[in-house]
Amino acid sequence: MKQLIKRLKSIGSIVGVVGIGVASYIFAKFQGGFVSWFIFYMLLPFVLYSILLYFYPLRDFTVKRKISAEQLTRGGRVIVRLIIERKLPMPLLYTVIIDKREHANKERTVQQIVLWGFRRRYEYSYTLTNIQRGEYRLKAVEIEVVDFFNWIRKRRVYALQDSFLVYPKMTDVLYESANSRTSEGQKMSAYMLAKDATIPSSVREYAAGDRMSWIHWKSFARTNKLMTKEFDEQHSEQYTVLLDSSSSETFEDTVELAASILTAARNHQAMLTLMISGDRPAVFPAIQSGDQMQQALVHLAKIQSDGTGSVSMPLQKMDASSKLLVITGNLRMEFIHSVLQFCPNPASVVCFVTQNDESENLQVIIEQARRLGITVQIISKTNVSSALKEAVTS
Repeated sequence: MKQLIKRLKSIGSIVGVVGIGVASYIFAKFQGGFVSWFIFYMLLPFVLYSILLYFYPLRDFTVKRKISAEQLTRGGRVIVRLIIERKLPMPLLYTVIIDKREHANKERTVQQIVLWGFRRRYEYSYTLTNIQRGEYRLKAVEIEVVDFFNWIRKRRVYALQDSFLVYPKMTDVLYESANSRTSEGQKMSAYMLAKDATIPSSVREYAAGDRMSWIHWKSFARTNKLMTKEFDEQHSEQYTVLLDSSSSETFEDTVELAASILTAARNHQAMLTLMISGDRPAVFPAIQSGDQMQQALVHLAKIQSDGTGSVSMPLQKMDASSKLLVITGNLRMEFIHSVLQFCPNPASVVCFVTQNDESENLQVIIEQARRLGITVQIISKTNVSSALKEAVTS
């Protein structure tokens, strides 16, 4: 039905243009005189141009889009370049170029008005600054042309699928091993931790995503085949990060803290499990290889806050020997009880709270959580780098 109405409007516009030309001619023919013929010849070029524009095929355009980067971090900038070409040198006046993109289920557009003329190629670039985390989908480019008096207006949408991903902004976190204390409660030396992390227990075939530092060069020299070192799990730092995806004012801070801890663990060759609670629970177990790390970071880049406020936990149970790092921007007793059902040992739970204002209600909930045996750490801009070390060693 919409297509029929659109078609009828298009036919009506060209009929109106032809009618203006015919009416001016009839007026000049019957009225005679200089003024009436002057009006006719003055309107004639505009009428003829409008008729030509009506029959000009917009499919003559070819549109390309180039993006300066496909992976960025929050707060960065990206340059999008549109390249539009055509074959027929039909003079065009007002040409509107609209680039459509979608982010966080919201559609945005960038619009540019061009006096095209006889050009067969036109390039237009625009910059998106301070981009926010998430996946950006650039779905289509729309081109609209109009004549002098807006008698004829033509529009065509060119499907052009592109996308780029904006990752959370990382912060250098001082990493502290979950096994940094011995059974007697004494702190292990840095030499012992480094030794545990670097002595392999076996080797296996190289897999895509393995770090270059894990390659066993002696085996490669003997067999001419790439082999990767494997480390005992008992020497790997064991953390399970549980990210609360409930809606909050500091949700971006919670995602960035989770990504920062993942990156710090990866840099220390530590094994870490990422879990997401909310309406769509997710689990990324035993993150060690580059591919596993990439999958977790992509999920953190795309994740959106859960407006329902549900506290659904992942079905997979955490390792009993792991320390649970809970990250939330909306601390509430319902969530704390769900965490304790998920991890019955409150002494192994560290809760990072990224709320901006420490209200009286928040202080009451924090005190209740601490009485249950949970370690609670308030995260601010000043202590985010040392938060993990302070919470684990306290």
